[in-house]
Amino acid sequence: MKIQTSHTIAAMAAACVIALCFVTASSASVQASSQVKAQIAQAYSSVLSAESSGGNVTALVAKLNSAVSLMQQADALNATSPAKAQSLYSQASTLAQQVISSAPAVAAAGRASTFDAQASLAVETAVLAALAALAYLYVPRLFWRYWYRTHRDWRVKKQ
Repeated sequence: MKIQTSHTIAAMAAACVIALCFVTASSASVQASSQVKAQIAQAYSSVLSAESSGGNVTALVAKLNSAVSLMQQADALNATSPAKAQSLYSQASTLAQQVISSAPAVAAAGRASTFDAQASLAVETAVLAALAALAYLYVPRLFWRYWYRTHRDWRVKKQ
């Protein structure tokens, strides 16, 4: 049996520490990935809620798509460059949080727009109904008055 020197023991200890760091970094990346996926799912549900309220979610969907793209890039880089992947996960998380925080304002604007459209429709319907009632009441009277003025000089001849 060969006795190991202190250099060999130190090298093996360093290799174990490096391997432990990679396992920890990999575990942190997996945790970051699952956390970002949960935030993106929450952002998606908030976008759906804002859209169902009538809001214009175009900007929110663009941010959400950017967050998904960054997450996919981070997943691809996770094995080769954990630091870059962590940065991309952070950017995706920031975008997802922006979407989540902006969605209630978009939903409120959609509800206000829907209310304005319904109020406008009610006013237009009331105006048209009033015009129809006025036409029903006054058009026959105006017609017969005009007819009398244009035909008052007419005489019926006996044959």
